[in-house]
Parts: sequence; structure tokens; C-alpha cells
Amino acid sequence: MAKLSRRLALAGLAAAATGAGTATGRADPPGSLFLDFENNTASMVQTAQDIGQPRPRITKAPAKLSETVAANIVAGAQPIGKCHIIVAYQGQLYIVPDKQLADSNKASDMVVKAAMHTMSD
Repeated sequence: MAKLSRRLALAGLAAAATGAGTATGRADPPGSLFLDFENNTASMVQTAQDIGQPRPRITKAPAKLSETVAANIVAGAQPIGKCHIIVAYQGQLYIVPDKQLADSNKASDMVVKAAMHTMSD
């Protein structure tokens, strides 16, 4: 299986991680806008309904899995494409492919721009 290395925009994660009580420091370097997933690592995603909380949740740090466990988890699954976005919207989590928005901007560009703005506030 190809090396799993995904960069997730902070804006989507921040909205989901807020329910877990996590926070991002304002002095973090720009590289901290993304989580890097090494091969055989995973984070758990829960909807608000799963955990009885007002917001969905994603584990902050990816957990290292054995090759066997990772292979069993992905059995029968399809990898995501080139760029996907995790969005918390009205208490639900969505993983959606990048797309052109009505205003001619790419969704991924808007998420990164919002994350950079959040870091500078």
C-alpha cells in the first residue's frame, strides 16, 4: 500500500477538535497548520451523537498501528483522492473532495486562507 501521508487543514480540524477541548497556540509555526500522518497511523473520528457532546471530535495525535491492524482496518476501503477537506458543519463531520466554489476559489485555498488568518489573530 502506498505511504499514507495526508495534510489536513487546521480549519476543519479546529472545528472538530474544539469538542475535545484542544486548542492551537497562536505562536505555532506555520507548519503546525497541518497534521502529518505517517504510514500505519490513524486518528478516530466521532460524531457528536456518538459521544453525547455538542460537537464532533477527532483524536488530536495519530496513533501508531501495527501493519496487521492497519491492513485489517483498510481492507475493502478506497483511499481518498488528491485533496479532501474535513468539515464540521451543523454538528456533523464531512470528508469532501476539493472543489471549485461558486466564487471561482478552490475550497482548499479558502480553508488554508482561513487557517492562516486564524493563526494571525
